[in-house]
Amino acid sequence: GVRASWAACTVAEFPCRNKQCVSLDRYCDGHHDCVDHSDEPAGCTPCNRTYYGRMGATYTLQVPRPHEGTLPHFCQLTFIASGDLYGDLVQLGIEKFSLGRFVSHTSAGCPDGHMQIEELSRPLNAGFWCGTSWGHNVYYSETTAITLMLRVFNVSNTTPGMTNPGSFLQQDTVMLRLSYRFLRKERAVLRYGAPYSPSYRGEDLPNSFCDKYFENCDKKNCKIQSPNFPGMYPRNLTCYYHIRQTRVPDGKVALVAVFQRNPHLIYIKDRNAPHLSRERRLEVGNSCHILHDYLVAYDGNTTRAPVLAKLCKGGAPLSELVASGPDMLLLFHASPFDFPFQDSPRRRTFGFELDVAVEFVDRESTAYVRRGSECEYEANSQGQRSGYVQASAHSLLPNTTCIWRLLAGTTEIVWLYFLHYRHVAHPEMPKPAQCSNTLSIYNGDAVLGVDTNSSNLLLGRFCKPDKLPRVCSGVHAPGPYSAPCSPHESYVSTMSSMTLSLRYAAGTAPSHVEFLARYEFVDTRQWGDPTPDGGPCDRTFSVRPDRLFASPRDVFMFGRGGANRLRCVYTFQVAPYQRVSLRILRSKMGPECTTVYRNSSRRHECSHGGEPGYPAIKIKEEPWLSVLVERACLCNVSNGRHFSLVSYTNMIQLTFSVPYMSPTNDYNDYYFEGEYAVLEAPLEVTDGCNETTRHLSGRYGNFTVGAGRGDLCASLPRLITAADTSFIFMRVRGFSATETNCQVASRINVYAAGGATPIASICPERRDVYTHVFSSGWEDFEFQFQYEEDTSLYQNTSTLLTTSLATYIEDYDQSEPKRLESRDLVVEYVGNYSGRFLVTWIGIWRPLKMPLLVSKAADPCPHRCPDIAACLPKDLWCDGVSHCPSGSDEGAAACGLLATLPWVYLVAAGVLMLSLISLFFAVVIHRLQARTQKVVVAAATAAVNNGTGLKSTTQDLLLPPENDTW
Repeated sequence: GVRASWAACTVAEFPCRNKQCVSLDRYCDGHHDCVDHSDEPAGCTPCNRTYYGRMGATYTLQVPRPHEGTLPHFCQLTFIASGDLYGDLVQLGIEKFSLGRFVSHTSAGCPDGHMQIEELSRPLNAGFWCGTSWGHNVYYSETTAITLMLRVFNVSNTTPGMTNPGSFLQQDTVMLRLSYRFLRKERAVLRYGAPYSPSYRGEDLPNSFCDKYFENCDKKNCKIQSPNFPGMYPRNLTCYYHIRQTRVPDGKVALVAVFQRNPHLIYIKDRNAPHLSRERRLEVGNSCHILHDYLVAYDGNTTRAPVLAKLCKGGAPLSELVASGPDMLLLFHASPFDFPFQDSPRRRTFGFELDVAVEFVDRESTAYVRRGSECEYEANSQGQRSGYVQASAHSLLPNTTCIWRLLAGTTEIVWLYFLHYRHVAHPEMPKPAQCSNTLSIYNGDAVLGVDTNSSNLLLGRFCKPDKLPRVCSGVHAPGPYSAPCSPHESYVSTMSSMTLSLRYAAGTAPSHVEFLARYEFVDTRQWGDPTPDGGPCDRTFSVRPDRLFASPRDVFMFGRGGANRLRCVYTFQVAPYQRVSLRILRSKMGPECTTVYRNSSRRHECSHGGEPGYPAIKIKEEPWLSVLVERACLCNVSNGRHFSLVSYTNMIQLTFSVPYMSPTNDYNDYYFEGEYAVLEAPLEVTDGCNETTRHLSGRYGNFTVGAGRGDLCASLPRLITAADTSFIFMRVRGFSATETNCQVASRINVYAAGGATPIASICPERRDVYTHVFSSGWEDFEFQFQYEEDTSLYQNTSTLLTTSLATYIEDYDQSEPKRLESRDLVVEYVGNYSGRFLVTWIGIWRPLKMPLLVSKAADPCPHRCPDIAACLPKDLWCDGVSHCPSGSDEGAAACGLLATLPWVYLVAAGVLMLSLISLFFAVVIHRLQARTQKVVVAAATAAVNNGTGLKSTTQDLLLPPENDTW
């Protein structure tokens, strides 16, 4: 601090007369620093001087205790940071302080004198320090200049045994010893923040000492700091910090919150003696009235708003104090009188710094309680089918009770499950004497204080942190980790309402509850009547006024409610003389199933072909006992393209099947809606064309199908059952239909009995065009004959013809047994194309596959149609009716008309007899001479012609004439 200089001394130095320069703090410090002793003139004092200094240097200043003869005593010390090398801010460290007596924090606390600090460009604050200092006390300026004023009115001596902490001791000769430094503002990161993240300390309000205004802290790094943070704050303060959020998204409400997670950044003096224990806890309420230094948070923009918290002390993090709206007012109060004292020399930060956060919640959310209203919410199924219930996101006052009433419809129940739930304790706050947060769940509309039987409706009550309600934490887990929420993991009401209540006995200051629960109004209504001995969703419909039906909307029947699969059978049954008209308005069966319209058969089918293991809506009916006919397979039906059909009988079934569901599937992924009507069936159909009439059996037959006026029975399906488990060969007038080659509006579909899709679809044609259809399984039989002379291969060939069907399957392919379809056929005429079309059928069979046959004499198929490679029964061979398509079973080669010898002799004898008769008549006529020679010759010629005709074989046709009945 001493140097020789031939030039002028700096502003931070005192110029000695011998051109030495010493630092200003060495002037009048009791030591001769200048060689010429010019720094210690007689009667000098460090008071009433201005001090400068360089950055990085620490200076020490000492003010002696005044004598009684100089009272009243006044001393003023000014410290200026002049910028650049001389800093921007001033730091004062009080190392020793002893000035008069300290009596009270609130009134006349310094009767003997005091210390006062004034800053440049700030109003003079009437706050005072007196007494004796203790601990580490540091003051940081807010401006570039500080004036420290010492006033002494009286000097009183006390003995060491007295308890007054602010009295002078006799050995005290120093009234004030302090160190001061000059700092650069950019280095003060604790106050102003780092250069890459500067702190926004609010806008100073005019005509105030420390009032601040903060706006839109959602986009700023807002920091609420006590005056002169992080050092000692001045005395006699009342600072207002107004926080407001003006930019709020539509439909949202801004909630302003303050907090501090760093326990070292909050300390508000709460006592005059050291803390014996280092407990990490804040003081609240009246505990802060010892010094009257406290911080108050108001839920609003005035001091008339509800008080969220009043706190002091420090050394612990501060949990969030959240306002119920976009405004919060903080009031910081410091008492007028104090003595420089901190409870620990290790504490380097004084005052407080709070962070600001802004949360936006939905305006209609239960996380927001409108100011001036009760914490009560109501949701009903008429508004929305589901929603969320969550605890208040802002702070609440003691003895607050929040109530949520969930009101469902008459056919509905309430389903509630918690996504997460936890008790959050605030360790910095005093613990309450009882449960501070109590959650109760009631079955029904149990309003507290009104329903005297609410205890009987209690589903659960939770108070202690170790007792939690049921939680379905895996419901919203991503991807394959998602899990369903079953009823035993949640809460389901048995009534049409549910009530939740959460009581905050001590408010949210000592602890609060965080939970998010989802409620859903479950529609348990199902159309129709329960099917006897059926499943939970099997329904039966008859004549009802509404005539509507739909899939269930009960979430517990779907994956999201814990179910794995769903199958519902809807049976529509009316009187025997009535029919059912179904109309599917819309449906959806997931991404794996789409509805495909087949123009070849004019049918609606599922893209997966109706295979098991896939979701589908199948419409079936039973025209004959144990014979089901699948009318359609549906997946997705849009509103604009409805599906309609009319039943063949008085009963039809719709099966809604979902074989597998994920935990996220519900009635929005799989559903259908439809309507049905009852139609009167014509008397001709109910009486003359019943199921018995339309069930054809035997070895052969024919019938007509079609549409138009006249025979209504032609448009109904037929069942053909062959005798002796033989296959059926059917000959249909028309050609095989594809997706593009048939332009008429009808099809003749042929099914295997019980089959889901047609084995053949024929486009009806009036020309002589025919399509051949065989029973299912016909193509699996191989037609192969081998003739050899070795007769030892097969001994009993005739037994092969009567082998059962099961024996055939076992012999045909033992490695891969096949599931056989029925050999019976169902013929269905679809569409409204007018006309009548003949269908003929016969029962046929094929021999078993054999490696060798003994000889032609042992042929297992002696009566076969070569054009279809089939065998006919013996009694149909040469029975006068053509059964083979080419008529070969009634031809001359088949029946042996030319090869049989007795018939030739018979014809020759007949010719000879006719000749003799003719000769006899010629002789008689000649003898009688009744006629002329010309007549005799003509008569003889006619007689000869009449006796020479043979049986014609040109009438061997397969189909009889139209006037011939089979």
